[in-house]
Amino acid sequence: MDAIGSLELAWAQGYNGSKAEYISHNTICYACGSNVNFYNTDDKKETAYPSLGGGIHLIAVSNTHHTVAIAEQAINPRIFIHSYPGFIKTAVCENGAQLEYAALAFSYSGRYLASYSGLPEFKLSIWHWETGDLLCSKELDGLPATDISFNPMDWHKVCVIGPEQLTFWNIEQSNKKYVLLPAKVKLPAEDGTVDDRMDDASSRMSTRAVMYGIKVDLATKAGLVGELAETFEGVKDDLKKRVVPVSHCWTPKSEVYFGCEGGQLFKVDSESHTVKLLYKPTLPSNSVKDAGSPELIREDSDLQLPSSPNYNNTLGEGSLSYMKLHKDGLYVGGEDATLRCLTISRDEINLSDSWPCESAITSLSWSSSYNKLAVGSSMGAVHIYDPASPGSAEKLFDHHHGNFLGVDILSPGTQHCVTVRQSGEVQVWTLEKPQLVSSISISRAASCIACCPSSKLAAVGTLSGHVYMIEFNNVENPRVVQRLAVHRTPVLHLVFEQYGRYLLTGSDDGHVFIMDPRPSVEFNILGHVLIDGLIMSISCNTPDKNGDTKVVVTSNLHQKDASKNPAPHKIIQFDLKKNFIKDFSQDYHVSLKCDLKDEVINRMNLNFAVPSYGAAVGPGEIIYAISYNHKRLCKIQLPDEPPKKMESPTPSIALSLSMSPVENNKASYLQPLAEFPGHELPGGKVVLSPHQKWLATCAPDGRVHVRTMDDMEKAVSVRAHTFRQGGVNSMVFSADSMYLITCGANDGTVSCYTWNFTTFGKNKYASAVEMSRTLNVALNGVRKKEDEVLANMMEWFPTTSQSGSRAASVIEKDTQELSEKEKAVENDQIYTTPTPIPSSDATWLELQELEAIKEEDKQYADMKKDLRTDIRDLRRTIQAMMKQNETLPEMEKLAHQEFNLDTEEQQRLEAEGQAEVEMIREDIEFENLAMVYLRDTIKRTCWDSMAVKGRSLKAFHSNLEVTNYPMRDRTHAEKEILAFVTKIREIEIAELEARKEIMETPSKPGTAGENEEKELDDESEEGDGKEQPSTTGSLGAMFGGGSDLFYSQFELHTKQQKQNQIILLKDALYRIRTAFNKEFDEVYKMKEMEIARIKEKNTRIRKILEDLDSGEAVWQPEWSIDEKPERLLEVSDSEVKVEKYISPEQQAKLDEEAKIEEERRLREKADNARERALDMMMGGVLEVKKEDELKKDIPVPAFMSKPQEEWSEDEKKLAQDYERKVKELNEEREKYRKALESELKKLQTTLADTTGNFDDKLTDLFQKKIKTEMVINQEELKIVRLQFSLLQEEELGTKEAEIARRLKSRQTRKTGGQLAVINAKKEADQFRDTYDILVAEDKVLDKVFRREFNDVPTSQVDQLYKLFRRRPRGRRGAEHSMDLPSISPYGERPPSPRQQLSNLLKGLTELDDESHMPEGVELSVWERMCLARKNKLESEQNVKQKALVMADMNAFLQRRQEEDENLKAEIEELLERINNVQEEKLRFMCNLEVQFLLKQGQVEVDPGPFVYDHTDSILIHRGVTEDLNATIRQLGEQKIAAMTESKDFRKGIHVLEWEHNKNLMKIEDLLNKARDIQSLKVSRELQKYLNDADHESKKQQEIGKLEETLDLQDRHHEKNVRERKDILGNIRKVIRRKEKENSKLMRELQEFNVSVAERKHIDAVNADRHADSGAEKRMHDIVQRRKLVDLAKAQAQEVAVLRAEVERLRMRTFPALVQVEH
Repeated sequence: MDAIGSLELAWAQGYNGSKAEYISHNTICYACGSNVNFYNTDDKKETAYPSLGGGIHLIAVSNTHHTVAIAEQAINPRIFIHSYPGFIKTAVCENGAQLEYAALAFSYSGRYLASYSGLPEFKLSIWHWETGDLLCSKELDGLPATDISFNPMDWHKVCVIGPEQLTFWNIEQSNKKYVLLPAKVKLPAEDGTVDDRMDDASSRMSTRAVMYGIKVDLATKAGLVGELAETFEGVKDDLKKRVVPVSHCWTPKSEVYFGCEGGQLFKVDSESHTVKLLYKPTLPSNSVKDAGSPELIREDSDLQLPSSPNYNNTLGEGSLSYMKLHKDGLYVGGEDATLRCLTISRDEINLSDSWPCESAITSLSWSSSYNKLAVGSSMGAVHIYDPASPGSAEKLFDHHHGNFLGVDILSPGTQHCVTVRQSGEVQVWTLEKPQLVSSISISRAASCIACCPSSKLAAVGTLSGHVYMIEFNNVENPRVVQRLAVHRTPVLHLVFEQYGRYLLTGSDDGHVFIMDPRPSVEFNILGHVLIDGLIMSISCNTPDKNGDTKVVVTSNLHQKDASKNPAPHKIIQFDLKKNFIKDFSQDYHVSLKCDLKDEVINRMNLNFAVPSYGAAVGPGEIIYAISYNHKRLCKIQLPDEPPKKMESPTPSIALSLSMSPVENNKASYLQPLAEFPGHELPGGKVVLSPHQKWLATCAPDGRVHVRTMDDMEKAVSVRAHTFRQGGVNSMVFSADSMYLITCGANDGTVSCYTWNFTTFGKNKYASAVEMSRTLNVALNGVRKKEDEVLANMMEWFPTTSQSGSRAASVIEKDTQELSEKEKAVENDQIYTTPTPIPSSDATWLELQELEAIKEEDKQYADMKKDLRTDIRDLRRTIQAMMKQNETLPEMEKLAHQEFNLDTEEQQRLEAEGQAEVEMIREDIEFENLAMVYLRDTIKRTCWDSMAVKGRSLKAFHSNLEVTNYPMRDRTHAEKEILAFVTKIREIEIAELEARKEIMETPSKPGTAGENEEKELDDESEEGDGKEQPSTTGSLGAMFGGGSDLFYSQFELHTKQQKQNQIILLKDALYRIRTAFNKEFDEVYKMKEMEIARIKEKNTRIRKILEDLDSGEAVWQPEWSIDEKPERLLEVSDSEVKVEKYISPEQQAKLDEEAKIEEERRLREKADNARERALDMMMGGVLEVKKEDELKKDIPVPAFMSKPQEEWSEDEKKLAQDYERKVKELNEEREKYRKALESELKKLQTTLADTTGNFDDKLTDLFQKKIKTEMVINQEELKIVRLQFSLLQEEELGTKEAEIARRLKSRQTRKTGGQLAVINAKKEADQFRDTYDILVAEDKVLDKVFRREFNDVPTSQVDQLYKLFRRRPRGRRGAEHSMDLPSISPYGERPPSPRQQLSNLLKGLTELDDESHMPEGVELSVWERMCLARKNKLESEQNVKQKALVMADMNAFLQRRQEEDENLKAEIEELLERINNVQEEKLRFMCNLEVQFLLKQGQVEVDPGPFVYDHTDSILIHRGVTEDLNATIRQLGEQKIAAMTESKDFRKGIHVLEWEHNKNLMKIEDLLNKARDIQSLKVSRELQKYLNDADHESKKQQEIGKLEETLDLQDRHHEKNVRERKDILGNIRKVIRRKEKENSKLMRELQEFNVSVAERKHIDAVNADRHADSGAEKRMHDIVQRRKLVDLAKAQAQEVAVLRAEVERLRMRTFPALVQVEH
């Protein structure tokens, strides 16, 4: 095939909203599948070029250098650099990514390209795109990026944005060395605030930790050590949600605007990295405005435009997805389909312009002159927006959006092709050039397309099963002329016979319809063929115009599980005779359903030996298909006759056969004749060229292979589409085979390839042209006729009835028929099924089925009528029999089901019901099994694993309840750890005792007695050398938790000691609980004995009450569930409220047991001699009881019924004797009653005393439980303090390890930094030497000028020297001069050194012209001077360039030195920090926190205003204060005595009278002063005032404490507010849930009301028969019980009040510690 020529891309169409950017001032570049398209906006011409590599993933465009960079889709992708025009490959950038590139960007000026890779390395790379060299790269910490850009003002700065980052990268350069340095900007929160969170070090630290300045950051609290600790910000749930940057844009001031996903707009400075909010979406009017953020958007500005029906005029979420800067403002666009121009002045935003787009904006790009903006949209359109014409835009092209589903050539086959998209958009394209001629939408989701060769008609299949016929006589105005309802399921295949005689349609419903596609016969459907399985392909071939048509259909029988073998493995081949349409009649059909007979079409059912795709039948009855297993092209010969062993199924049973005989018939499996190279991925299609000489294959690998029938081994291959998007979906040859058109599966593109023939290929192509011409001549007459008919057909429009719901109409129809049928049965009439009426959207096959039903009704109308009459008579008979059955006796009645004549239906219904019952039973069993598993799990976890089950004890006569401590068994590991710690402590104690004995010094003999007495006194005071509860911190030793192994609280310094102490304390808790549980068990056994004793006595009490005929209730205490929790695990029959299900086996067993019991009872009723003898001799009892005898009455003599006057003497004596016996009996009865009452009272008193004693015992146990709880809390407090201390110690260790790691890292960087400084300094010195040499050489060129022109006169030398020093003026390059005037916001692009030199040399060419040559100078001398001037100019430019490089190198060296100094300072700081942490750690370990247990004392420290500060306080014994007070009182008394003595002494001195009087007055005065001083009360405030000289500092301290208190209260208030909000949210959820439950309960209530009403009605009817005589008694009992309950509640409340009063009084005497700081 290579000898014929090659396939070249002619054009490609399809735009999916990707980047569409200007590559020059009038050309737009965008990716089109695997191709790159260049669209000229002036002449509307478009050029397509195929991309190199494995498809296009990303493109980047530089309109400065007219260059495009393409990142391929492949493993280890490459970046191809192409120049425009010509699409010439300039360079290839390799090894920049492993899987994919996420972003590409060119520098604004210069020759640099930045790339950012995706998974797994996330690497930023800087390239020199002219050479493809990698200048530098940097791998990041897993941060993905979405966009990247260079600073237009300085290419050394790069901005990278992603969902979680906004990072500035500085590119530092030293000659040929490049270094990337990051500067990450912390993203602000969604509300616009920048969260500079400070580590709250004291949030989890104790008072002691804060006092000693131990500060722990969040990373240390999380236990992180490493690089993650440096960037850790906290748990995500505790952090504010950050914005997600989606777009950004540089400003001329090197600032960056970046837009976010939520519609926020920020500005960030690339130097200081400060972020400022410019705009955020406004809150609703009822929301509270954030007072902390300034309102930067003016309410009266033009940002809020009047409402428009076309677009949203407010910025919101998704409106800043893309942005570009212009001198007029910032242009933004996004998902809201609106382009806006925002003017930003002094951080205030105004909306100056807006334009509504038809769909979401996906691309923005300015032209090089910044006067046109290309706007790409998601629906496949590109608009050109001109800022000079605001509010409007020009549509450049609109290719629509969506994947292409198929393509075909429009008749005559050499000018146009037709495509269809998923949305139903049908488009017409020219073949010679990429031009969209017209398009039409069928408003339905399409599935396939095919064009008729015999007319300008296209058939479009849809997912709804319809086939639309579209007429193209006027290709610029196509019309839909007909819609055929062919299938009920999606139409998957449409194939026209090559001469246009047949149209074959296929779907997954198993039917292939054969249609006459001529408009003159109104697209008549001839019939259909039944196909087993899923139809995978349809192909037909007519070797000769007047010959038969061979049709091959492939299918897959495993359609339900296509994952096992998705390829077709079955072949159905049939023939359509040449006169099939002409001789067509109804005899061709099997039935009225129009399914064609197998013998008419010569059907053969065959199988692939290897499952294969895309079978196409060619000349010679040969099939070409692509095998599934080894993906090779197979050539298969079709048999002329069916295989001998194969028997075709008869038409009557064709539907019921599964074709298993065919599958088992080895002769039906077709083996390939030959195999040829195929594709790399399974699947694909095979297409024959119109002249039947070339074969083309396509597959999901994206490649198209074209072969000749003569040489199948060699193929011409092109990569039309990428395999990552499904490869090639369909393809077609043009009628002359010159063009090959392909459609991508998921890339939304269509490509056209044309042949570039060789000399040999042109000869081959001539045969194709000749075949096309012959075919056109043959079909010319038919086309002309059919096109005329087609043009005259009316355009089809959908009607409202056709869009209705077919399912709804069928349901309504069935419902109506059912109601009419029931009505006819009720009226005893004959119901006749109405004639079916087709629906408005019925398919052709449904219409044929309805016609068949109508014909059948006509044929069997009389028979059906007779049958209906017989059925009516039979129904009447059955109904009469059923009525008669109701009047028969119960024994003669037949069951209702006995009258059911349709036993099979009854059995079927019973089977269905039983199956449903079994299914429900199975579900219930599974639910029960799950419940049993859950119960066992809970029981195993919460009950079986407990060594001591949790239970409670309740008092007999009060509400007092005491619970025990549920306890688990200690695990083996816990026991081992406890034994290990115990052994360690025993060793430590023994070692300590031995050390004391060794270190003990011998005492002196004289002082031995004194020392012994002191030791005895100390021991007596300290309690035999043991620690008192005041220092141990708990009373555990008094409740069974004591141990000699405990460490003293003053010795817990090391981590191991604290851990051992925790284990020992846990063991103490275990022993304390065990001790209490023992006492609990004893009391529990007491209650068991009491209840047993009460039951025993109640037996006697009940007997007494029975003898006394008293209705008094007997008090019998019962165990509650809390006291006997094991009863929860047992389900009694009384708890089950539903009827128990009894299986047939269980019922049979119960019946057998009942039968045995009945036999036993009958046997016992027979003659029993023992019982008969007992009744006859002893009245039926063996022992006579007194109470039984007293119950017997004296028999009344018979004569006493007569009047007393008629009695005889004997009868009177008998009467007296009777009265005497009655009196004696009554006296005995009274004695017995009193004895019983006395015994009853005694028993009740005994029970009250014993139960009261138990309640007292339980009260004591309750008091013990309270104290035990106190002790347990004390021990647990010690454990918590120790654990907290261990946590603090671990955090300090983590902090120390992290600082050490950072120190080591900085030291390593310092070593590398020093080496970098040395290398940079060395390179700078070397380059300086080179630079000095260049400068010297440049100066030499100036100095030797006169020497080189020494042969020229001096006057001419001076003139030449002036010209030698003359330089051309700077000018723009040619490429810039051709551009339109630029209004770029970044100003003119600075030219590169190469461009500067080129511009100077061009200007120098003008100066070298002979017109500038002085007079008298020879031409050779002038040329020498021009050459010298050129060399001098080049030297000067070289020196300037090297000077810039030298400056960069010096700056690079200076930055490295600064970095080295910064690292040095950071290392010193880290050393200081690690020393501080070690000191803090040591101080933390030495200064222990001790728990004391003290009696109530007195606080003598001023608590201060709100904040307690005991740092300057001391805890002393009260005896010290009492001794000091006693000393003060003694000194005062001595002073008073001395003063009295002095007064008496002065009275005895008689010196002078006046002196004596004066002294007396002085004494009196002094005495008064002394009394004043003594009576003066010196308060603490006065003492502080007298002792403290600095009063201002005191006030400042108080102010500081007040501020701290306010800060604490503010934080506490904020915390409470957050908690209340959370509670409010939960309550709202509960309210919503309760509302739903209430609505459900209301519905159930309505149902219950109905049920209650029904039951009330029934009870009202049966009220007389069921009158309840005990209603009043029950009412009385209920009222009495209600009163007792109210009385009990009142007494319980009174007891609770008294108990609270007792508790309050008891707490007043409890010891209290000093006020504890909170």
